[in-house]
Amino acid sequence: MQKYQSFQCFCSRFQCVWRNLTTVSKASLIVGKPRYIDAQGNDATQPSNLEHVKAFASRKPSPVTLKRLFEFGSDPSPKKLLTAAQLLHRELPCRLARRVIQLASLPYGLSDMPSVKTVKDMYERSFLDMIQFPKPLDEEEELIFTELIRRIRQRHDNVVKLIAKGILELKRYCGKGTEDISIHDFLDRFYMSRIGIRFLISQHIAMHEPREGYVGVINARCRPADVAEDAANVAKSIAYRHYGEAPDIQLLGNISLSFPYIEGHLHHMFFELLKNSLRATIEYHRDSDIFPPVKIIIADGQEDVTVKISDEGGGIPRSAMNKIWTYMFTTVDIPPERVLEATDGGAYKGPDADPIAGLGYGLPLSRLYARYFGGELSVMSMEGYGTDAYLHICKLGDKEESLV
Repeated sequence: MQKYQSFQCFCSRFQCVWRNLTTVSKASLIVGKPRYIDAQGNDATQPSNLEHVKAFASRKPSPVTLKRLFEFGSDPSPKKLLTAAQLLHRELPCRLARRVIQLASLPYGLSDMPSVKTVKDMYERSFLDMIQFPKPLDEEEELIFTELIRRIRQRHDNVVKLIAKGILELKRYCGKGTEDISIHDFLDRFYMSRIGIRFLISQHIAMHEPREGYVGVINARCRPADVAEDAANVAKSIAYRHYGEAPDIQLLGNISLSFPYIEGHLHHMFFELLKNSLRATIEYHRDSDIFPPVKIIIADGQEDVTVKISDEGGGIPRSAMNKIWTYMFTTVDIPPERVLEATDGGAYKGPDADPIAGLGYGLPLSRLYARYFGGELSVMSMEGYGTDAYLHICKLGDKEESLV
């Protein structure tokens, strides 16, 4: 019996190795020894990494619109998937190279912080992966290219947390933090670029995994009311876990409205705004028997959909209004070595943590998500009463992605 089990184990390992060899062999038919493309998309001899990075970084990215992507992807035939892959094959190296240059030339020695170096190495590795992969020319090559960009997306999963860790490392080293305008501007540009790269990759991958009612990751009939309700449930569950109670959340206005949009971006923005409103309301009315509700009001305009999230959480002092858009403006004192314990939603998960306070990235990142396709996020406060957040979303889909 023991010999039989050992033989089964050997067979299983052999099959696994054989599958891996088959995959590598298949890819090598395309890749062979490392090949390179130049900034014009032509085969090139191998230059230094820095020369290649500079050449691609000098190229101007080509912005897309949500409407164009939606119309193009409505019929994801193999031919269209190949065309999309070829466009990505040309576009992504340029965007990745720009981030490599940016990460290598940050102020105050931020580029030398260990976590920032890790991120720079990630971007450089992904850039080299892209330029060493020849332009896909048929369906099989397109599938292998799709797996490549899937791995690149996965490689960059922790980038936000690593950069946050790098900022804390710098602050500990020399006292400089995100209140410095040059560092804040870097983070805005860097994270906006990251949103764009991840969206383009996710859109292409999702075209291979069709879902009814979706074009890639774009929901053809995205209902803000449904997304807000789901985000409200998540935010309330966090409030219940931390405080043991939570205010009601009311949905008002045009709750039947739908239009094509990226559900994931909308959910991120709603969740962060609602989390802030719930926390403020609970803490401002901690001695009351009843909490005033948080209100979500949806309005449909000719150009924009506007969502107002209104609370009676005491508001924000006027002197602090500029700070709310500063990365890592938070009451939580998080040591750099524990930043990676944060959840994807931005909540810090240490034993002494306030999970609803988070890393302080919620509002500035939400504003970038809003601006990515021509929207906006603004906050109005009445100190002593409450706060209104206005989220404007371009419903026409004709605004080009922001490439700041």
